[in-house]
Order: sequence, then C-alpha cells, then structure tokens
Amino acid sequence: MKLLSLALAFAATTNAIEQIPIEEKNAKPNIIVILTDDQDLHMDSLDYMPLLKKHITDHGTFYKRHYCSTAICCPSRVTLWTGRNAHNTNVTDVFPPYGKVPFIILFQRQKLKRNTLGGYPKFVSQGFNDAYLPIWLQEAGYSTYYTGKLFNHHSVDNWNSPHPAGWTSSDFLLDPHTYEYLNATFQRNDQPPVSLEGEYSTDIIAGKAFGLLEEGIQSKKPFFLTIAPIAPHANARFAGNLEAKKIRMTAPVPAEKYKHLFPDAKVPRRENFNPDQVCLPISSPIFTVT
Repeated sequence: MKLLSLALAFAATTNAIEQIPIEEKNAKPNIIVILTDDQDLHMDSLDYMPLLKKHITDHGTFYKRHYCSTAICCPSRVTLWTGRNAHNTNVTDVFPPYGKVPFIILFQRQKLKRNTLGGYPKFVSQGFNDAYLPIWLQEAGYSTYYTGKLFNHHSVDNWNSPHPAGWTSSDFLLDPHTYEYLNATFQRNDQPPVSLEGEYSTDIIAGKAFGLLEEGIQSKKPFFLTIAPIAPHANARFAGNLEAKKIRMTAPVPAEKYKHLFPDAKVPRRENFNPDQVCLPISSPIFTVT
C-alpha cells in the first residue's frame, strides 16, 4: 500500500510539474571587456592596481598562462575581434602597408590605393567589417557598445568610409590624436569627430563607458560593452601625416588627481631591461623618444 501511495504521489507530482508553464529565462550573460594598451604583467603593473584586485581578480579568474599570439597593436586587435591569427588576416604590422604585399610594392607606396594602406583600411579591405565579433553578437541577440581605441589608422579622415559595423552605439578615439592624453578626438555613432583638447582621455572614456553601460541596461537585452583606453601606452604625437611614420613619444601622462601616487614606482630591473642591442623589424617607424 505504501508503494502504491508513493507511486500515486509520484505520478501526481510528475503530472503537476508537467502542467506548470516553464518560464524561459534569458541565460545570456552581459559582457564587459576592459582593453588596456601595452600593459605588461611582467613589469608588476597589477601591484599598483588594488581596486582591480579587490573588485575583479579576487572575485573572478586570473589567467596565469594566457598567451598573445601576435604581441603588436593592430594585428593583435584584429585577431581579438575576428578570431583569426595575423597570418590569416594579413594585418601584420602597425604602419602601412599593415600586411604582406609584394616586395616591389614596398618601394612604390605612393602608388598604393588608400584602402591598401593598412590598419582600419586594411581591416575593411579584407572584408572583416562584415564578419567580426560585434556582428555575430548582434545576430545572437546582443546589444553591442564600444568606446576608446578600435584600430590604428581609424582616423578623422576615414571614420565613415565605412563606419565600423556591428555596434549598437559607439564612441571611438580617432587618429592622429589617439595617443595624446590631453588632446583626444572622439567620434560618436554617426556624428562627426569632436576634439576634446585639454581634457584627460581616460577620464573622458570612463564617462562615456558609464553612459554606454546605462544604454545597455535600458536596452532590455543582453549587452556587450568594450572599454578601450590608451593607458598605459606612451603619449605619442605624429609629426606630419599618418604615413610619415615619425612619432614623438613621451612618458604616459597621469591624471592630475593621481600623479602623486606611487612616487617610488620603478620598472623592474630584470635581464631584459635596457639591453645593449635592440633588434627592430625593418618596418619599424622612426621614433623620437624623450
């Protein structure tokens, strides 16, 4: 009798469960990516970021064996957003032509068409503006947002030819002022570029990030937000046009409110610090470092 009662109870419970409508829950997480520029773990930079440790590392995961396949700016960014290594994107350098071209063309750059020069134009000419992460995320039901640096050579001249696809809302840093901490130029959605000379670039991006975060919350959809400041990259100013390859580089500029912190901070003096001989690729630009 007990077995029968138990069986009936189980049948009734099962029947009741089957009749209860199952509410479909949104299992897609919201994603925020903070993309710093030239930050080196092995220079002990995280030791000076206690809030990162408190709010993120201590509550998440620290990847001790994360490897970057192409440790140079634009090729690495294109790899990040396309999922392809640099030899499969042909974006292999920072300066024009930003990809492998026949050797003879290296001596005839003045004859190259604009869209073959590299960086963002190279990304577009390779067809990736129609096939990279934000587009795929939108197809999966996400709202997508970006503020800060996207690619090298994404500039005040080509920001809308074409505009980077796949972003629900965006506010991009633009060349030639991308790496000037106190002379940034931003471009919001389909609006023309605006110079914010005198304002601190990282603080501007922080404010824009909070605005985009609010947009994501209000969208009532899962959202993907990338925040890409230039720090701690060197302050860099182009001498002439972007193709001239002449840059004046100085130490990164701290925000006025933080410049008093860590007065004794010093780059670790390890075996690879300040070597007697430096090997640079043939395509390296002419730098003036002060």
